[in-house]
Amino acid sequence: LSFEQFVEVWNRALNPTPIHEEAFLEKLGKKYRLAVLSNTDPLHVAHLEKTYGFFQLFPVRIYSCSVGASKPNPVIYKEALQACKVRAQEAVYVDDVPAYAQAASQLGMHGIVFQSPEQLQSDLRMLDVAWSV
Repeated sequence: LSFEQFVEVWNRALNPTPIHEEAFLEKLGKKYRLAVLSNTDPLHVAHLEKTYGFFQLFPVRIYSCSVGASKPNPVIYKEALQACKVRAQEAVYVDDVPAYAQAASQLGMHGIVFQSPEQLQSDLRMLDVAWSV
């Protein structure tokens, strides 16, 4: 197995699904600073950013392989807060892994466990997060 073949097989394991339609994320991005916080490796980063257009909707991208810490380690969340230039209480963190959302909450962020687009919109409304343009 060559390195190139390995990379191809390794990247086939990925099939990220955005948490919501791109139009919704675009609306949020007009008012809020959006960020991706991901546990991943350099090979996957290159593939993700090249293959999946919705990554471009997130101007801030924090990857565990760049930070040297992965979720739920507080270091990676603090790196994201610093990159976004916000305090923890100003940040909303959404993840489909409950332990990761809980870790964000323990740092003072508003942690939301993603279950569906409708539930996410409801939770965001409760936090007075607006996305209408």
